[in-house]
Amino acid sequence: MFCTFDVGWFNTLMINNKNNTSQNQKSHKLRSFFAAIAGIVAVYLIMSSITVIWLNRTVTDTNTYVKTVSPLIQKPEIQNFIAAKVTDQIVNNAPIHDVATSLLPPAAVNNTQTVDQLKVLLTPVIQNSVLQIVKSPAFATLWTQTNRIAHAQLVSQLNNNNGELQLNLSPAVNAVIAQIKTTDLSPIADKITVNSNTGNLDIKSSGVKKAHHYYELFKTGTWAIVAITVIAIVLSIWLSVHHLKTIRRILIGVGVLALLQALILEAPVFINVSSTDKVTQDAAKAFAEALFHNLQLASLIVGVLCILAAIASKIYEKRKK
Repeated sequence: MFCTFDVGWFNTLMINNKNNTSQNQKSHKLRSFFAAIAGIVAVYLIMSSITVIWLNRTVTDTNTYVKTVSPLIQKPEIQNFIAAKVTDQIVNNAPIHDVATSLLPPAAVNNTQTVDQLKVLLTPVIQNSVLQIVKSPAFATLWTQTNRIAHAQLVSQLNNNNGELQLNLSPAVNAVIAQIKTTDLSPIADKITVNSNTGNLDIKSSGVKKAHHYYELFKTGTWAIVAITVIAIVLSIWLSVHHLKTIRRILIGVGVLALLQALILEAPVFINVSSTDKVTQDAAKAFAEALFHNLQLASLIVGVLCILAAIASKIYEKRKK
C-alpha cells in the first residue's frame, strides 16, 4: 500500500509539474509576443524621434535653418548657380548688340555676328563679373536675408506631400543685378529684365515625403512623441522574459536602421533634380546635403552607439555568467 501510494503521489507531482511548465511556457510566449510588439513600436518611434528632433532643430526653426544654409554661399556650386542665372537673364533679356558693344572690345564685335555667337562671347565676361559680386562679403548678408524669406515658404511646402521642395532664391538674383551698377557691367544694368521664376531651385527627393510625414508628427508635439517612445521601451522590457536580451534587440534594431538611414542620405540617388542643367543640379544637391547633414550625422552617431552598446551588453552578460 505504501509503495502504491508513493508511486501515485509521484505521478501526481509530475503531472502538476507538467501543467505548471505548460502554463509557464504559454505565459512566456504571450509575454514575449507583446514584448516584441512593444519593441518594434519602440524602434520605430526612436527613429521617428530622431527625425522629429532634426525637423524641430534644423528645418522648421528659422534661425537654425538660416544658420545651416548661410555658409552655402561660400560653395562654388551655389556661387556658379547664381552667377549662371544672372548671366542667363542678361544675355537673353537685354539687347544683345548693346551689351556686346558695352562689354566686348571693338575688334571682337562686327555686324556679321549672329545673336548666338555674341552670347557665346559675352557669357564668360558677364559671368566672371557676376562671380565677383557673389563672392563679396556684402552679398553674403543679402544671401542670409534671402534664405530667411525663403524659409517661410519652405515650411509651408512641408504641408504638401508632393515629394518636392522649391526654394525661391530670386531675391538673391535681383540683389546681384542691383549691384551690377557698381561694376564694369553698369552700362547694361538698366536694360536687364528679370523673370519672376528666376532663381527657383527645385529639389525632389524621397526624403521630402518622409520629412512631410515627420513634420505632421512634429506638429502634434515633439515631447509627446519622445514620451510615448520611452513608454514603449519600458513596456517592451517589462513584458519580456529576458530583459537584457530585449534591450539588446532594441539597440540592434535601432542601430541597424539608423546606419541604414545615414547610408541612404549619403547615396547620390537620394536627391533627384528635374532640371537637366548641371549647374542647377549641383546647387540643389549642395542645398539638400546641407539640410540633411545634421540628420545624417545624428543617424550615424545613434547607429554606432546602439551597436556598440549591444555588443557591450553581450560581453557583460557572458562575464557575469
